[in-house]
Amino acid sequence: MFGLSSKKVLYGLLSIIVVLTVLHIVSFVYFYENNLPTSDYFFKKFNFNKEKNVPSTFSTLLHFIASLLLFRIASLPLSIRKKTVFWVILGILFLFLGLDELLRIHEKIGQATSKVLDTSGIFYYAWIIPYVSVLLILSFLLLRPFLQLPASTRNGFMMAGGLFVLGAVGLEMISGWYEDTYNIADYNLYRTLPIFFMYTVEELLEMIGVTYFIYVLIKFIERYSTR
Repeated sequence: MFGLSSKKVLYGLLSIIVVLTVLHIVSFVYFYENNLPTSDYFFKKFNFNKEKNVPSTFSTLLHFIASLLLFRIASLPLSIRKKTVFWVILGILFLFLGLDELLRIHEKIGQATSKVLDTSGIFYYAWIIPYVSVLLILSFLLLRPFLQLPASTRNGFMMAGGLFVLGAVGLEMISGWYEDTYNIADYNLYRTLPIFFMYTVEELLEMIGVTYFIYVLIKFIERYSTR
């Protein structure tokens, strides 16, 4: 990416994540200790659970970078057999995830889903149902080309995907269950320490997962691109 090695990109992106995490924690402590409204400027700009701020913009960019790299691999000549459709589908998937992060599409889908299904508990955030369903279908369709990847790339994809899904789905299900079980009102949502901990870990796992995925993709290009 931009002529940088995979390791430099990895360390650079992880450094940004560390800085954003510190700012996120500091903004929460300042907000919590001073009993500020959620509209506080510093809190809005750096809280991981807020929309259209610095962390969400960074997360969107991570998805777009991954998408660009996937499309690049699809267009490159490789020293190994290339499954172009596999890379293009993944590129489209990460493009959608970036748009979803930017436009919060999953929230709108969740609202529509909750009108059709009576969701509660771990499915308190109803978007999980259609998203996981699509994920399972894509996993089945892409299983064969995935298994044909070099072992190091395949293992890297599994590690990155595991981190991302653990955060985006696993922690979201736990926090949804917690909010539903203890009937936490919107006002108290940002003032509840367990919720703060859960969405902090959730967003960290997502960002680290996509960052590691980017690292694996660049490493793949370094190793197998013949251009």
